[in-house]
Amino acid sequence: MELIHFRILLALKQRGTLNAASESLHLTQSALSHQMKNLEQRLGIILWRKQGRTLVLTQAGHYLSDVAESVIATVDSAEQHLTLLATGKIGKLTIGIDCHACYEWFRTILQPYLQAWPDLAIEVTSRYRFNSFEAIQQYKLDAVLTSDPVFNGVLHYQPLFDFELVLIVSKQHRLAGFKVIEPADLQQETILTYPVERERLDMFRKVLQPTGIEPLAHITVEETDIMLQLAASQRGVCLLPEWLLADKVKNPDVVSLRFKNLPMTKTMYLATRQEDVQLEYIQWLIEHAQSKI
Repeated sequence: MELIHFRILLALKQRGTLNAASESLHLTQSALSHQMKNLEQRLGIILWRKQGRTLVLTQAGHYLSDVAESVIATVDSAEQHLTLLATGKIGKLTIGIDCHACYEWFRTILQPYLQAWPDLAIEVTSRYRFNSFEAIQQYKLDAVLTSDPVFNGVLHYQPLFDFELVLIVSKQHRLAGFKVIEPADLQQETILTYPVERERLDMFRKVLQPTGIEPLAHITVEETDIMLQLAASQRGVCLLPEWLLADKVKNPDVVSLRFKNLPMTKTMYLATRQEDVQLEYIQWLIEHAQSKI
């Protein structure tokens, strides 16, 4: 059986005449009759009989029209749902966080996003932190916040905002009064970083390793707040986005320093599949992120 058969039976049940049913379905009466005659032949049972100008459904016709009512309602609901999915009005967004600082920023935007999209199921995860781009292609993730894009022509990278990495030290630190610093100034320092391989850490790959500097010690810290508290207590120094210090009330005992002749500007991106770029909830996230900074 085909969907058109269910639509014809439902139209006949609701309209009562062949002419009214054919008009509602934008079919000719002969086309409608031909469709149903073929179905009756395949099923080996009569579905309707003519009584004057009207059509009367047989017992089999009534049964199948009841089935048609349920089937068409389900199909129509599915089509409406798929239309909303296609335009990005509803659905599920599983967003991967590729770095600790990305997560700290996303926390500031999450609440308004949840309020703006009450029918969107949102999951935030760092489960695929080291293979997030493959996870998008495999539909395990729908988007990734990252400051380290891999431009390979497969994914769409939408720039959200630029930010600067700064060295964060205690106000009582020996470097606190310096206008600018150099990598060599960190040779006797304890470096605080997130628990990530050195080759992925900007402190090592952009600051220390190019100049052959090995710090006094290297301590990994899971949480940004704890890292800032350690820095404020002179337990180490750390390289973080400057916007993390925007709330001076939360971080009154630290200052930010810049490196001499060493640009530390990065860009936050939202990576998505090419096919999902125009989804409304993706576009809203992009526009809100760009206007917030």
